[in-house]
Amino acid sequence: MSLYIKVGSITNAQRARSILQRNSVKAYVQRLEDPKPGDGCGYVVKVEESEKNLIQILERNGVRVLGVE
Repeated sequence: MSLYIKVGSITNAQRARSILQRNSVKAYVQRLEDPKPGDGCGYVVKVEESEKNLIQILERNGVRVLGVE
């Protein structure tokens, strides 16, 4: 199951990917095809894990998470 973590910009997506990779999580930056209002510029970080602590790791490292799908 894939988890999509919404962030506000491409820069935050790249930072989030780096943070997760340092924590041994495979992460990829992708663009949303149809971003909705509130999705920022439409970038997400895709991970193949559904661990709840991923969000905490990102927020602890200064990445603002807009939502998770």
